[in-house]
Amino acid sequence: MHDTVCMSTFIRIALVLLVALNAAMLPLRPAIALEPPGSGKAYGLSRYADERYGFSFWYPSVLEIRARTDRDKTSFPGGLNVKTLQVGEPGAVSISVVISPKRTITDEPNGHASPIGQTKYFYDARSKRWMVAFPEGSNVVGEGGSRPADISEKTMGGLLMLASGARFDATIIPLSTSLFLVVKDGGGSGYTKQLAKTIAPAGARIDPSTLSAVMKAEAEAYARQ
Repeated sequence: MHDTVCMSTFIRIALVLLVALNAAMLPLRPAIALEPPGSGKAYGLSRYADERYGFSFWYPSVLEIRARTDRDKTSFPGGLNVKTLQVGEPGAVSISVVISPKRTITDEPNGHASPIGQTKYFYDARSKRWMVAFPEGSNVVGEGGSRPADISEKTMGGLLMLASGARFDATIIPLSTSLFLVVKDGGGSGYTKQLAKTIAPAGARIDPSTLSAVMKAEAEAYARQ
């Protein structure tokens, strides 16, 4: 009887050791990253890159981007709107690519019906700074007067975000002194400025923590609208 108990115990120990040995010999599985570094999948975002004009931005993946080429000389006086990217339906976010050899852009067309006055930006080569003026007048400077522009706000890629007085949300982003992006909506978006914040020049290296924070803010703003 004693011998039978000892044999049973021995067999159980042998089986445990055999299972442990087999497990140790199995190849180790590498840890799986749920989302690749720099991916917007965790936030439901995708990255759009425009190789011709050298910029990128992040947008909600569920939306479609429609691109059209333009030769629009009236929407942004001082510049030629050569391309427009519509993010989602009309009235939502759009991004206009504006070329201006004279290094100036105005956010509202001449003779526009809006009660909001025009805001004009231009680069002063002498002082090497961006200037702002209000062609239709303002309570800050008189008609035609100008002053240094507020350049305190920037995108995650280090590009200036110049404030616009246009109806609804609008931001003017110079890619250079003669190439601009105008990010705006027609009243159908609650995340326009957050999307504008994600714009970066081609090849820009973005700090991972900054990228994550900016994408999170855009995703949350889109979800709230």
